[in-house]
Parts: sequence; structure tokens; C-alpha cells
Amino acid sequence: MAQQQKKIDWSSLYKKEDWWALWLGLALFFYAFLGFYAYRDALGWVPMWTKWTDISAPVAIPNKNLVFGSPWVNLIVAWIVLMLILAGPARLIGVKFGDWVKGFSVIYWVFWICAFVVGYKPIADVVTTEFAFTLALFVGMLIGNMPKVPQWLLGSARGEWFIKTAIVLLGAKILFTDWIRYGGSVLAMVLMSFPIFMVLAFPIFRLFTKNTDLSVVASVGVGVCGVSASIAAAGAIGAPAIYPTMVSAAILIFAAVELIVLPWVAISLVKAGVVSPEAAGAWMGLSVKTDGAAAASAEIVARGVGVDTPLSVGVMSKVLIDIWIGVIAFVLALIWVFVVEVRRGVASGRRPSPMELWYRFPKFVLGYFFTSIVVSALILQLAGSVYAAKPNPVDEATTAVVPIIVSRGTDPFRVLLFGLTFVAIGINTRFSLLKQYKVWSLFIAYGIALLVIIALAYVISTSFFPVK
Repeated sequence: MAQQQKKIDWSSLYKKEDWWALWLGLALFFYAFLGFYAYRDALGWVPMWTKWTDISAPVAIPNKNLVFGSPWVNLIVAWIVLMLILAGPARLIGVKFGDWVKGFSVIYWVFWICAFVVGYKPIADVVTTEFAFTLALFVGMLIGNMPKVPQWLLGSARGEWFIKTAIVLLGAKILFTDWIRYGGSVLAMVLMSFPIFMVLAFPIFRLFTKNTDLSVVASVGVGVCGVSASIAAAGAIGAPAIYPTMVSAAILIFAAVELIVLPWVAISLVKAGVVSPEAAGAWMGLSVKTDGAAAASAEIVARGVGVDTPLSVGVMSKVLIDIWIGVIAFVLALIWVFVVEVRRGVASGRRPSPMELWYRFPKFVLGYFFTSIVVSALILQLAGSVYAAKPNPVDEATTAVVPIIVSRGTDPFRVLLFGLTFVAIGINTRFSLLKQYKVWSLFIAYGIALLVIIALAYVISTSFFPVK
């Protein structure tokens, strides 16, 4: 029987996390962008954590004129505003309003308690403030591995949604100069890396699991970009739904372990002069296998070495890997329909559609590129008009635009969303999954394959971005 043509599901525009990350990220961006022309510092009231000694002011407010009497009030307002902004989309995604209020509140305040503890100056001077992310991850893992975790908390721990929205906002920080400087190298590095990773991972999984379909799903997951890639691969080859579920469990558990270890190794290597900041960021982007954990690890490295380069390059690497998910799924579908299923004597009747390239494309990436282009275009426009007579017009325009739209605009919410991501990742890292699926061979194979990829990613990233 001929397969019916797949119809476009327009409801995905308002029911999928990926689309909502795009819509919310763009809404916050344009609010900050319009502030450049109108009321200035539109989001400059959103608190950011910092070192503190006075408990009456444990957070920093980007615009001192927008302190609502006390920084504590700003903290409470940010909680209520962000909770309500996300509540509508959360309901459409499938989280009840009451559950969302409870779950988001726990996640929000867990992060800030961790930030307060690490930000206290005697502690911050020893461990540095970026350790707040790691502590938030640890606390999230403790909560997520309690004997009974309420469903309202698990349903609200949307780490991928938080981080994808943050990445849309991050695009405003990564300007055309960054793409000119790093884009070509990152793209070449990515195109070289993930095919090699998949090819090397497949025989490892095949050896341990003795299952070709499961091995394909797992090798795409560990070789490309984690959960999304494994789900796409399973759909492309018609694998049982349990396969991407088992692989996703391994991905999430190992990503949490990577998040605890790899950033600190990278920071030490950069400070020792062994690795460049660019290579450290690329290493995180290639090695850490979920969007949330990869971007979060790059953020830790950036804060640890004191420059934004690891974050820029790390997220560039992850984004440029993500855009190939659709292509990989489409190619796998072609191979399975015309080669594998023929050899197996299976006549599925399905025919891969080129539209799969669009269905699998991560939509939040569009927002990431868009915000980067808009801010870069504004800088170029001002450099060619208002600041044309200055000795360095681009630098002058950047100095005028970035503090308002980025530093006191998109950045406060972006950093806050990053923090929430760490807590959410921790809550979703449930070690009981190891016992639930009873597939120790898959987890062992994943660990071995991941170690190989981490080592190879280090070699590739340091080759493309050597120490100068």
C-alpha cells in the first residue's frame, strides 16, 4: 500500500518547544532592540548574580536606575514575570498552569539559592562564581533522584526549552565579526567531526548490543547532538520507540557527568596555556551531547577564563551541528528504504520525503542567526552613518549598541535561562533509568564511544584553533 503523503502539522507552531524557543527568544530580543530607540535598557532591571557581602543586595541589577527599591524586589518581579511569560506556552506544550507555577518556582529559587551560596564573597573567592552552575546541577540531580519526584516538577524541568530560548538571545551577542573570524573554521571542523564520530561509534555499539537498528540510533545520538538526533534517526529507520528512549537516558546521564568534569578540565588547560579559549569552546560543542549541556559547559568555560570566546565558538559549533539533523535523517531513511529493508525482505512501502529536511531542522537556530544578523546590521548601519567620521566607526557603533541591546538587554534573561537549564538538566538526570531499562551493554558502549569522541574532539578542536 502506498504511503499517504505526510501533511503539514501547523499545530507544531504553537505546540512544540522548538518553535516556542524561537517565538519567545525573538519577543524578548525585539523588546530589548526597540529599547535602543525608545526607552533604553528595556530589560536592565533583570537581576544577575554576582559576588556579595551585604545580604540586602546579593544580586546585581544591570541598570542601577531600575532597582525597584531593593534588588530583592527585582528578584521577585523577575520570578513572576518569567513564570507568567512562559506559562501560556507551557500550557500549550502540555504543562498545566498550576503544575507550571509550582515546578518553575522550585527551579527558579533553587538556582538563585545556589547563586547566593556561591556568590558569597569568601566562597566566591575560592571557587569563582561560575561554580553556581555546577552547584545548581548537583542540587538538581539530588532532587531528581529522590525516591518520589512529583510529576509537576519533572514536567516543568524543560532544560532544552530554556537553553534553546537562551541560544536565540545569545545570537545578539555573536556579531558578524565573530562569524568572519570563526565561522568558516567551525563549519569545516563540524563537517569533519560528526561523520567520523558516527562511523567510529557504530561498531562499538554493534559489538555490545548485537542490534543494528539500536546501534544506528545510538551512534547518531553520540556522534551528532544527542537526544534530538537519536529521535530523528529512529524515525528515519523505523526503529521501535523504546530505542531512542533508552539512548536518550544514556545521553542525559552522561551529559550531566560531562558537565561536571569537562568544563573544569578545559579551564585548567586554557589557564596553563595548553589550549586556546577558542579550542576549549569548540571542544565543549563537539563533546557534550545535548544542546543544554553543551551551551552550559561553554558558558562555564567562558566565565572561568574571563572571555566570551569559548561561549561564542562552543554555541557556533553546536548550532552548526544541529542544522544537519534533517540531512542525516533523510540520508538514513534513503539507505533503509532502498538498501537495508530490501536486503531484509521487508516491503514497508514508505518513501522518504525531502520535507523531512524541514521537519527535522531545529527551528530555534533560525532565531539564533536572525538576532545575530539584526544586531550586526544595526552596527554596520550606524558605522556607515552616525559614526562614519570616527577613526574606528565599527568599534564606535558596537560600543553604542551592545551595552543597551545585549549587556543590559538580552543578556540578563539569557544568563537566567542558562541557570534554570542547569537545575532542569539535574532534575532530568535520573539514575534509576539505568535500572529501569536494564540495558547495561548500551550504557557501557555509550561510555566507551563517548570517551573516544571526547579524545578525538580534543585533537580536532586544538588542530583548528591552536594556541597562538
